[in-house]
Amino acid sequence: MTPDVNLLVAAFRSDHAQHQTARTWLDHAREASAAGQQTLVLLPAVVSGFLRITTNPRVFSQPDDIADAIAFIDAVLATPGAAAATIADDWPALRALLLRIGRGGNLVTDAWIAASVQSSSEHLVTFDRDFLQLLPTRDLTVLQA
Repeated sequence: MTPDVNLLVAAFRSDHAQHQTARTWLDHAREASAAGQQTLVLLPAVVSGFLRITTNPRVFSQPDDIADAIAFIDAVLATPGAAAATIADDWPALRALLLRIGRGGNLVTDAWIAASVQSSSEHLVTFDRDFLQLLPTRDLTVLQA
């Protein structure tokens, strides 16, 4: 299972409106990973997006300290069975996806995440409904707030 940026931000920030839903999902995913029932994979684009958003004073009036945000990622990755994905050969999949949807801008990072998910045969979990146009439903779970 692969969490999206928005899911990690919500799980990390106790003041986030979707904190409880995200934290419950992440706790269950970590337990399942530790039990060997699934692998919990963090994509590079997701980690960088999480760090960018949680420490940004334009996003949060009280942004998080970078050391705290990194410690959260380290704790998730310390879970048995969890892994940080490497940047594989995602370019062909990303290129094809962007050309198929015919859009760039804010969808570029989401498209990179979607391409990485498909290239690595992962399953993305998110609150972001934009992924419905980027991934087939078999590769995607959109959580409700």
